[in-house]
Amino acid sequence: MKEIKNKNIKWWIGAIACLSLFAVIGIFSYEKMSFVFNGVKIEANLDHKEGSSLATIKGTAQNAKYISLNGREIFIDKEGHFSEIISVLPGFSIITLNAKDKFGKTAEKQFEIVTEKNAEAIALNNSKIIN
Repeated sequence: MKEIKNKNIKWWIGAIACLSLFAVIGIFSYEKMSFVFNGVKIEANLDHKEGSSLATIKGTAQNAKYISLNGREIFIDKEGHFSEIISVLPGFSIITLNAKDKFGKTAEKQFEIVTEKNAEAIALNNSKIIN
């Protein structure tokens, strides 16, 4: 203990500089690697209009490499945005989004929809709506 007290000012400046450098490197490393610790996150909204048999699900999946909607793979852009149109059956429906990152961490989000009666049928042909 007596040896540490007898150190000169240059030694103390060097020691504090080294500790500060290691602290900055540690904080920077944590910020850059936080996606590994946090895993994948899903933020999504379901838009369903009354009387329609179609619903649109839009959102983002942060850090996701694979995402599926009711077991079917859907595509995401580089930022993780996705948008899908799905058909909703009359009665009670559960829509499930599953996402997985490159480290194997998963996330799930579910939506529950209740429709009371059959909606008007719509057929799409060459981007034209036919009733």
